Amino acid sequence: MVFTDLVNENFNSLNDTDLFMSNFIIDHPEKVKKMSTQDFAKTCLSSKSTVIRFAQKLGFTGFTELRNYIKWQGKEEVLAQSSNFVAQIFNDNEKTLSYISKGDWLEVYQKIEQCQTIYILSTGVTQRSQASELQRLFLLIGKTALHIPASAQTSEFRRIVDRLSEKDMVFVLSLSGENTHLENLLNVLSVRRAIIVSITSYQNNWLAGRADYSLYASSSRSPLPNEWWLQTASSFFVLIEAFAFGYVDYLRKKQDNSTNYF
Repeated sequence: MVFTDLVNENFNSLNDTDLFMSNFIIDHPEKVKKMSTQDFAKTCLSSKSTVIRFAQKLGFTGFTELRNYIKWQGKEEVLAQSSNFVAQIFNDNEKTLSYISKGDWLEVYQKIEQCQTIYILSTGVTQRSQASELQRLFLLIGKTALHIPASAQTSEFRRIVDRLSEKDMVFVLSLSGENTHLENLLNVLSVRRAIIVSITSYQNNWLAGRADYSLYASSSRSPLPNEWWLQTASSFFVLIEAFAFGYVDYLRKKQDNSTNYF
């Protein structure tokens, strides 16, 4: 998949500034290959954060990954000789484990313990599998959890809105976190005062900014343009399992402290 295909695929999520940057890349690929994020932002009369968000909308972790994609476009055979996608899987999982080891989810666990029902919304095929696993673990733990599509237009979502309250928690899973079409859905959740937890790729993103709490996993795509469909996702399952089992540890520790008190 060439860069123009990525733009077309994500066209509905791109604003005028994004399209201006897209056209600049298409018209000046050789210049872009030598630019830093700051250089590109200055040239396109934009900010560094806007450039990063633009790259993330196209599925990259940032401008550097996007620039490398442009750099190796048409040179797949050369890059393939030095590319090791399995190593990327290890690297993404190592980054995720490092994030998990430093995470403080006590407040989230307290909200889970107090909440009445957990709803899990997924935005893509892979996220549906992740949501199903999170639902399974919550059910094993003993928390009521329902998995529904992340669309304000579905009958399932419209039905739960009728009884949604501040006693409920909603987990929203998205790879990029740039699903701005979810804005109406999140607005409804906010009005109903439900607690929102996002699970996205490890980067600043729109969805995480709208959530009350955010969980992250590291994910990267293959640097080969003709392998655009290769993107790591195993780290999300590691995150979900660690988060759910961490809640079990929280309950056990709370019970131990209560027993010791008496």
